[in-house]
Amino acid sequence: MRFQVQHAASKRKSIQLTMVLLLLVSLFLSAVPVRATEGDGTSAKDEQEIYQKLKTGKRLQQEEKNYVTPEQPTVYLTFDDGPSKLTGKVLDILEKEGVKATFFALGEQAKEYPDMVKRILKDGHTLGNHSYNHVYKELYSDFQTFWDQIQRSEEIFADIADTRPQFVRAPGGTYTNFDAYYYYLMDKAGYTVVDWNVDSGDSKRVHVPANEIWQTVKDSPLEHEMTVLFHDGTGHESTVEILPKVIEYYKNLGYAFAPLTTDVKPKQFQVGKSKWSRNMSAAHFQQLWEETQQYATVHQHPGLQQVKEEPKNTDEQLGKQKVAEADEESPLLAIKPTVPLKVHFSQWSSVTLEPAQYQLRSNRIELSLRFLIEKLGGNVQWQDITKTANAHYGIYDIQYDLPARTIRAYALGNNVATYSLADMELQEGTMVVPLRKTVDSLGGRITDTVMEEGRREVAMAFRQFFILKDNNSSLKNSLFALAG
Repeated sequence: MRFQVQHAASKRKSIQLTMVLLLLVSLFLSAVPVRATEGDGTSAKDEQEIYQKLKTGKRLQQEEKNYVTPEQPTVYLTFDDGPSKLTGKVLDILEKEGVKATFFALGEQAKEYPDMVKRILKDGHTLGNHSYNHVYKELYSDFQTFWDQIQRSEEIFADIADTRPQFVRAPGGTYTNFDAYYYYLMDKAGYTVVDWNVDSGDSKRVHVPANEIWQTVKDSPLEHEMTVLFHDGTGHESTVEILPKVIEYYKNLGYAFAPLTTDVKPKQFQVGKSKWSRNMSAAHFQQLWEETQQYATVHQHPGLQQVKEEPKNTDEQLGKQKVAEADEESPLLAIKPTVPLKVHFSQWSSVTLEPAQYQLRSNRIELSLRFLIEKLGGNVQWQDITKTANAHYGIYDIQYDLPARTIRAYALGNNVATYSLADMELQEGTMVVPLRKTVDSLGGRITDTVMEEGRREVAMAFRQFFILKDNNSSLKNSLFALAG
């Protein structure tokens, strides 16, 4: 009997000890952070795989973003190393010429010229981040230092003008300075890194002559979108001197000017062999990965935020104000062409428009709606009482409501799209519309655009639709289309 009692007591103690041990283990495990899955759905295993891929030196293919190619060839003027005492002169020239640009400012300079930062934004230009002090050895010795400088400058911009620039330009450009880690982590944080495809050469050495800058710009190959590198920092008086001539040069070639936005595909150099000796350990990458991810969560850039559609017909007065502003702005953006425009409707059909038959306005080609539709084989009916135009082509109908500034597109009688505050204008009894938007609404697309000195051509393609009949001669619901 005594043995049974002792055995029972011993068993209870064993069970209690086991429970205590299990409790201690449970408390220990609960105190250990679990990183099975990150906030964006990336697991620790995925993170390690990303690290190993970046370690090979190749950039990772990021998620494809939707960019808008401007119909009119466009120049994006960019200015680095400011602001300085010269920035005001640059802004005066841009204001006089009606040109918007992008300024990649240094945090160190922004502290010295805060009013210039405010004016850049007030004048409608884009502000970019160009690091804090531009010292290559610091910026490219380790990504952590580069990241810290970007953050330091961003806080300065936020204090001065309550803005956090999404665009970043690496001092000296990314080629041989950035590696795959730099690109990946900046993208992870939501930044857009921008290089250039035209270097004005104004920073080759101290005080580059204005005529040398001019010759460099003039000798640069022309592309549909040109991101031009200039500098507005101290010592760049020649840039200020030659800037009006450069703007005139591109205007005469039919180029529009615009600031960088999230719709513009950024020019980026390829990853080259780094000229800097640095290593990225797995632990350091993990730390930076978490830091950039946290930044992206806390400080979402405008380009990362979901765009909310404005409620329709909520404020009639606001709508009228927007229309009035558009009317007021349009004449400033119009450019009178001096070169004929050849339009290819297909490989067998083309027509040449004389300069007086089309115009360039706000990154687009505009022409007569009737001229375009009738050349395609369609027809246009104008209702003078309601000031509306109805264009018919194939299975498509487009209604242009001039007083309401609304376009409604139909396919087989079904409304497929409605555009409010749309671009259209009545000029001497002729409805003038944007070429690309109209072609898109008719089921076509612009396939090629050439805007060179003395030569302008636009090619487009449409789908040919065939409606089949059944034995009772009634139309089938299905359509068969072949690329035209």
